[in-house]
Amino acid sequence: MGPSVFVAARNDAHQGRVNLVAWLGLLLSGGTLIASYVAIAIYSSTPWLWSVIVHESGDRTLAQTILYYEHAARELPLDIILGVAVAGSALFVLRARGATPASRHTWTWCAGLAVACTVIVGGTLWTGGLPMLFENILQYPTRPGEPLVWGGHWRYHLLSHVTLISSSFGLAAPLLLLTGRSRGHRPGLSVFAWAVSAFVALALVFVPGSDSFRNAVFIGHQAREVATHAIVTVPMAWSFCLFVGRDTWSDRSPGTSSIAFPLAAAAIGAIVGVYLLVAALATSAASQGQSESIAVLIFPHFFEHTFSYVVTTLTAGLVFDWVSGRSRSIR
Repeated sequence: MGPSVFVAARNDAHQGRVNLVAWLGLLLSGGTLIASYVAIAIYSSTPWLWSVIVHESGDRTLAQTILYYEHAARELPLDIILGVAVAGSALFVLRARGATPASRHTWTWCAGLAVACTVIVGGTLWTGGLPMLFENILQYPTRPGEPLVWGGHWRYHLLSHVTLISSSFGLAAPLLLLTGRSRGHRPGLSVFAWAVSAFVALALVFVPGSDSFRNAVFIGHQAREVATHAIVTVPMAWSFCLFVGRDTWSDRSPGTSSIAFPLAAAAIGAIVGVYLLVAALATSAASQGQSESIAVLIFPHFFEHTFSYVVTTLTAGLVFDWVSGRSRSIR
């Protein structure tokens, strides 16, 4: 039995571990959505929720919460940036294949993302016309009944997105260790850096303020965003990338960038996430929600971000597949 057989067996074992992590991510995401639906059904005393008012505002059915077009429109920049960050994180773990033409799958993810964005933009235009589209894309709204403020929605997500972006890259560290690596691939680090740069640039455009750090409403919203995206969006997008890149693993393509990068990102994500949790408890942020019921504040929110799951996941898969096909492996 030659060395090549042992190498192939080791690669198969590593690929099996990557596949297992991918399935666990999907199980976490899907299980959370199922559990949320059951929790809402129990609270509403009916399993048929499509036409039942479930949103914390008290005026949206489950169908309207899922098809909340204007909300999805203001989430678009955030969702796309998070998707790019997840793609960079996954590329840090899995090698690029080398310079090849865009695959058929690349165009599939691109078409899917284009359809999702078209539905979001078209639905927003249908709901409120160009003014509604522009005010949401430009991050004016915060919550119903509140005045429109430049960058208000972005500040609603400033710290939560720092947590999510950092934590996504932090996941690269245990995955590298799981597959027997101590270094990652430079293309992933570059893609992740682009996501961070875009986030910082838009944060400056939308003028970061102290509300994100001290206002109970802003803190509570950000804490809930972390809870939603950390157990549904990020695992779903990561799993998608791992499935897309499951054939890219090879012991013959050593990494070139230190595992210290994702470890530092994980530390940043943990620090900011703990701050949001402590601040939310200290300011009684839950009492500032639009409903007095914790169940109403938490579980329907998972469905409010249905478009986020689609946009973030397809963005991650598209960027991963495109960069993996276009980049040259650095050996």
